[in-house]
This record gives sequence, C-alpha cells and structure tokens, in this order.
Amino acid sequence: MCPSWMFVNAVFYGLLTWMPTYLSAVHGLDINQLGGALFAVFFAGFVGELIGGQIGDAWRTRGGRPNTVFRTLFGVAAFIACLSIFGVAYFKDPLTIVILLSSTLFFLRCCGMYWPIPSSLASRARSGFLGGCLNLGGSHAGITVPPLRGVIGMAQGADLLAPRFFALCAE
Repeated sequence: MCPSWMFVNAVFYGLLTWMPTYLSAVHGLDINQLGGALFAVFFAGFVGELIGGQIGDAWRTRGGRPNTVFRTLFGVAAFIACLSIFGVAYFKDPLTIVILLSSTLFFLRCCGMYWPIPSSLASRARSGFLGGCLNLGGSHAGITVPPLRGVIGMAQGADLLAPRFFALCAE
C-alpha cells in the first residue's frame, strides 16, 4: 500500500513540477494559455477524485468487499493514467497534450481513495499508524521526485524520457 501511494504521488508531484515548464518550453504556450491548460488539468483531477470516491462508495454500498473495490478501481485508474501520460511523449498538438494530461490527472486522482484503506484494513488501534505509513510513502515521493525530474530534464531527449518515467510510476 505504501509503495503504491508513493508511486501515485510520484506522478502527481512530477506533473506538478514538470508540466508547466514542458507546456511552455516544448509546446509554446504563453502565460495565459498555460494558466488555462493547468486549470483544466488540475480541475480534471478534482473531478476524478470526486467520481472515484462516488464509484467506490456505491460499489461498497452494494456489497463490494473493500479489497476488491480498491484493487479494481486502483488497477483500472493506474492503467489508464499510465496510457495517458505515456501518450504525451508521442503527440505534438498542444490541445491533445492537455487532454492527455487531464486524463492522466483525472484517473490518478481517482486513486485518492487510498486514504480510507487504513481504516478499512486495520483495526481501530492500528489505523493511525497505517495512515502515517501511507503518508510517509507519499511524502517520500514529494521529496525525491522533483530533484529526479530535474536530472531527467537535463538528459538528452528529456521530452520523451519524463513522460515515460511518469508512465512507469503510474503503472
């Protein structure tokens, strides 16, 4: 659970630190276009978080076991996020790139349902500890991914390498 949340956050922090520069430098978006594009991408993530939660709640209300619900939703969301971010490396149209990045963040944030896992899987006495471990995994990604993204950015072919790295993390 903790490594999985770490990789979800690796993609999120990667997008947070890489995406504005990428859209501006590679696709030529000016500050106004960049603001609109980033709003669309992060709004898609907000909507994905709400929809993922609604789907998970509805499934569990209908009798779905927590383990099955979480694994299925996370697996499907991670697969689609992986395909979306991987596609960024192969398209050149800025609108297509923004749509793919929006899809990535939509499905990535569907995985925001990681936070109910500690209370669903652990006893009341251990759920706080398990939640702390989960947060440790996410924080580890927040600490390591931005500098790693900088190293990737200096590499030859970084425009292709960064989305591939994030796709690897998403899967």
